[in-house]
Amino acid sequence: MDVRLRLAPLEEKREIAALLRRYLVELGPWGYDEPDNYPFLDSYWREPRRSPYVIEADGAAAGFTLVNAISISGYPVDASIAEFYVLPHLRRGGCGGAAARQAFRTRIGWWELSFHRDNAAARAFWPTTAERAGGKRIQFFDVGESRILRFRMTR
Repeated sequence: MDVRLRLAPLEEKREIAALLRRYLVELGPWGYDEPDNYPFLDSYWREPRRSPYVIEADGAAAGFTLVNAISISGYPVDASIAEFYVLPHLRRGGCGGAAARQAFRTRIGWWELSFHRDNAAARAFWPTTAERAGGKRIQFFDVGESRILRFRMTR
C-alpha cells in the first residue's frame, strides 16, 4: 500500500470535516459527545503553526491528521497531533503507522499527543509508532483520563 501524507488545501476542508465527524463519533465512548461542534477546524487554514493533512492510501483519501504546536502537558512543544483518523477498513494494515511517521518527520523538536487511557488500540499504536519514526526521549504523563505521549524528533 502506498501511503502519502499531504497538506490539505482549503478546497478540501469539507472532506476533512466529514472525516472529522466520523472520527468524533468514534470517540464517543471516551467522552467526546459533540461530533458536530469542532470549533478549531477553520484555524488550520488560517494560523501558521497549524497544518491540516490528508492521508492517502493508493491515491484515495484514507483519513486526516491535524497538527499544531499547542502543548498538552504544559512543557514547550514544537508540534502536537491534535486529531488523527484512518478509515476503519484501512486500520491494522500499516496505513496509520506510515502516515503518523510521515507527520512526525514534518517538524523536528518536541512532539506531543494524547489519547484516552482506556483506548487500548491507541495505547498500543502511538508509542510503537513514535519509536519507529525515530522518536527519542519518549515520555508519558497521565492527566485525568488522558495519557500524554511526548518525544523528540531529530532529522
